[in-house]
Amino acid sequence: MAVVNDADLVYMKNILREDVMHMFSDAQLADMLQRADSLDEAIYKAAIQKSENTSLIVSGVTVADSSAYFLRIARTHRPNNTGTLKGE
Repeated sequence: MAVVNDADLVYMKNILREDVMHMFSDAQLADMLQRADSLDEAIYKAAIQKSENTSLIVSGVTVADSSAYFLRIARTHRPNNTGTLKGE
């Protein structure tokens, strides 16, 4: 995706719940969109990064791990492999 438009950036931020679980700057998300072949691929890669274990226990207070949630998002947006295998 050579051109990044605002609608794609807003959609990506909504899918990744950046308003609630902020991890990426707008510049980082725009860079992911620019480097990816599709919007789905950019969302997939960002969701994989956000899926790292995020559980936290401090003074007996536990914050739940959200990694499974972002792995489900990644599965939903995983790009299909439609390439051709090259022979010898």
